Amino acid sequence: MTESPLTLYVHYQHQLVGTLHWNAERLVFRYASEWLDDAATFPISLSLPLSGEFSETESHAFFVNLLPEASVRQRICAALKISPGNDFELLRAIGGDCAGALTITETAASPQRSVEYEPILDKQLADWSTGTPDAFSAITGQNEVRLSLAGAQDKLPVHEIDGRLVIPKGDAPSTLLIKFASPFYSHLPENETFVSLVARRLQLPVVDISLRETAKKRIAVIQRYDRVAVEAGFQRLHQEDFCQALGIDPRQKYEKEGGPSLAQCAAVIREHCSLPIVELRRLVDWVLFNVLLGNADAHGKNISLLYKTNGQRVLAPFYDLVCTRNYPKIDRHLAMSIGGRTDPDLIGIAQLEQFAEEIQVGWRQVREAAQRLVALTPQALDEAAQEFTATWGASPVLARITNIAAKQCKRLDRELTKNG
Repeated sequence: MTESPLTLYVHYQHQLVGTLHWNAERLVFRYASEWLDDAATFPISLSLPLSGEFSETESHAFFVNLLPEASVRQRICAALKISPGNDFELLRAIGGDCAGALTITETAASPQRSVEYEPILDKQLADWSTGTPDAFSAITGQNEVRLSLAGAQDKLPVHEIDGRLVIPKGDAPSTLLIKFASPFYSHLPENETFVSLVARRLQLPVVDISLRETAKKRIAVIQRYDRVAVEAGFQRLHQEDFCQALGIDPRQKYEKEGGPSLAQCAAVIREHCSLPIVELRRLVDWVLFNVLLGNADAHGKNISLLYKTNGQRVLAPFYDLVCTRNYPKIDRHLAMSIGGRTDPDLIGIAQLEQFAEEIQVGWRQVREAAQRLVALTPQALDEAAQEFTATWGASPVLARITNIAAKQCKRLDRELTKNG
């Protein structure tokens, strides 16, 4: 295969998957013949079938969804002297350790296996922990550090060796994500950690998250579910969020902007997950939990499909669970409508019935899930608060989030009770 400066190469587990070209507007992907000729391979996205019958728009959407967004992207581009709209050059610079299992390189040859890491100094971590300066843009793309994480929040993929956080270089995999305090939203790492603990108490599938103290602020430390330990180190697992699966640009991740709806998410699960009945139950729990815990940012990029080593395609553990209602400046309206409504205070039996119909799940199943979560969430809040305080000490978000969720539980309980 002839290499060109206008071509990037996509690899999976050190196999060449295909090529990316830039046509001045879009990232154009084509599968490599050796990938297509291998009976054990698979389409890297539901929107990119092996037949090649996909549009340039769908091709571009999948790969641009691997890149950071909003102000994080702006700062990275400024640091690397890349035009903010140049997705191709940004992938060239930082596409070495993306979400999932794909690696993007400048050569068709398989990336060299690397185990090289750069230590993070305690002072450096403490400075980053405040949310300013931006850690991701300060590190990625510099000195063989090629990390790409989608999303608008400042976070950094790292690894841990002997208790010390280190930054992957070259092809070395990250195994953790660290998230920092926000200069705009108070106690954000504590918020996400607490809400995730509540989800775990409710026996929902959720990422493993904890807090770590620095000299200035706490940071959230999250185990990557798309990395698994193997005898030779760590294996990357393939994944795609629902914007990628549906071929939707990340700038349109909210339903009102053309992003995924719950009906579309359910259709993907029903058609493509290995155990759709199980995964649809998880989708219902995810939707209801976000309503009860005041998470208005549950959009198409905050729910993903995970491709397991046994070939199963399942919903990924729930992640980015934050009580956004804790912050008055954030719009409380949901990213995906439920029964035609986005105001969580106006979602009642009629909306839940319509939701059940839209996702083609029996109303009894949705009602029982709602009754179960409404009944169990108050105790889960108390237990999670006790666990949080015993492990990391007090935080003002515990009482505020508990109050927000308790009110929603009482409101929905009244709705369920009066309607039998």
